[in-house]
Amino acid sequence: MSHRGIQIALVFGALLLLIGLILAPRLPMEKRVAEANPLALQINEAVDLVQNGENPMQGIMMLREILAQDSTQVDVHWHLAQFSITSRQISNAEMRFAKVIQYDSEVKYPTAYFWLAQTKMQLGKDQEAVPLLTEYLKYERDTVVINGVKRMLNQLKVDNNI
Repeated sequence: MSHRGIQIALVFGALLLLIGLILAPRLPMEKRVAEANPLALQINEAVDLVQNGENPMQGIMMLREILAQDSTQVDVHWHLAQFSITSRQISNAEMRFAKVIQYDSEVKYPTAYFWLAQTKMQLGKDQEAVPLLTEYLKYERDTVVINGVKRMLNQLKVDNNI
């Protein structure tokens, strides 16, 4: 796959992610209140503001305020990374996905490796994407995805003489 093909795949993947975010089922607020802790509620409220388009910048600012209090909040970094991809802020997404990996000791978000690799490729850092994709394969169980990532890895290795 050429660099242009990889870029097209990244854009297509981002569109799929955006559609998934829009169509994802959401729990009613009352149900979330009963099940979640106050921080989770705060994060959900901020994410809802962004996803529903009610006041996305207010939601983003709420997430940033949470990080100002605790910069290790992996869920907040995850959401901000996704929003950065959606808004095509690839450098911000790269930084956020790296933070997810740094703070995600339970590997709650294994796809962060895949998305960080995608941002690296979009930014012309193909060689940095290879170990990330290799690590991602340790967590992925879907054979279709595994085969696609392996093809992507092979092409990156060929294109970059790795």
